[in-house]
Amino acid sequence: MKTLGYVLSDFPVLSETFVGTEIRAMEALGYQVKPFAFNIHQDGGQPVDRPLLDKAIALSSVSNFSALAIWLRNPLRSVKALSFILRQNGLPKKSLIRSAGQLARVALDNECNHLHAHFALHTAATAIAASQLSGCQVSFVGHGYDVYARPTDLALKLESSSFSVCVCEDMCDQFLKLAPNHPVHLVECGIELSRYPFHPRQHHNGRLLFVGRLTEKKGLIDLLQAMSLLPDDERPMLDLVGDGEQKSLLVALAHQLGIAEQVHFLGSRPSEWIIDNAAHYLALCTPFCEARDGDRDTGPVVVKEAMALGLPVICSNFMGCKEMIVEGTGLLVPPKDPQSLAAAIVKTYSLTTSQRMSQLDKARTRVTRLYSARNSAKKLATAIESNYQLQGATL
Repeated sequence: MKTLGYVLSDFPVLSETFVGTEIRAMEALGYQVKPFAFNIHQDGGQPVDRPLLDKAIALSSVSNFSALAIWLRNPLRSVKALSFILRQNGLPKKSLIRSAGQLARVALDNECNHLHAHFALHTAATAIAASQLSGCQVSFVGHGYDVYARPTDLALKLESSSFSVCVCEDMCDQFLKLAPNHPVHLVECGIELSRYPFHPRQHHNGRLLFVGRLTEKKGLIDLLQAMSLLPDDERPMLDLVGDGEQKSLLVALAHQLGIAEQVHFLGSRPSEWIIDNAAHYLALCTPFCEARDGDRDTGPVVVKEAMALGLPVICSNFMGCKEMIVEGTGLLVPPKDPQSLAAAIVKTYSLTTSQRMSQLDKARTRVTRLYSARNSAKKLATAIESNYQLQGATL
């Protein structure tokens, strides 16, 4: 059986539903998957991710002695791994030597053929060094913060990995600019369609829904400003599901704009809540934008979830969203444009029943065809198998 080691910073994480989804999809294709994490949270993540905790291994469970022993096991591999560690600048050398030894130890103990890291920061660096120590292949997937806000040794990591994975086309272009000869694969974050049944409703509750972290890159300041532009008697209620560092700022802004009574902060909710309640709403409104530090959402899963469930989507014409939403499946507006966002809210509210149902049908069809977890897993599996064929090896 083919064994993949998933290299993660924290596992599981409530907002990182794409990790558990991808692991289950790869298992369904016949892979054995082992989550290796710097930090394991017994009470974290989505309820559906809890069975994966039994398989998760904390790198800290490997002693310093065992980690050091790996470095002494194969001098040629150790020289190669040390060369990478000395060239990178993102992590302290001694720390990376230890974590790479720990990861290589658990990878060898679990007979991993391939290490796959999510995010291009310390997880990618550790996976690359550990792969060189253990002799297996390695890849990593970029997301948002790690590629655009804090790109650390990214060109070196691309050149040192077997291949990399991007979640949207703009990121693929970015990777190819940094490493033109490096294999780059587009693998969008998919969703488990069986968990997101299509239950479109002809009549909605007249409320807008936002789901996600309350952070700058979500464009929530623009959303509140757009709400304030609407006439009092036409302004919908807005339910914000999630938490984050901008909450106090958003609460204050809602009062300042005179719309506090229409804005409701519901806090974090599990994916089951979204599945049960989303289709009741007027629309999902996610006006993503680039944060001041460059951070951004690159392939937001919540948009695909809404399209699958039967909830109209209003979001920004930005990064992966412009690939998901095409004419007839939702509305795209320019980032940081409250007036256009307000107009899109009015347009969605004015849809006839037949127009609404047609949009929902087209959106579900598009998600089913392009963004299922199974389709995404097949793309990743193809990348892994192709790499092994190029290397003259087999899993």
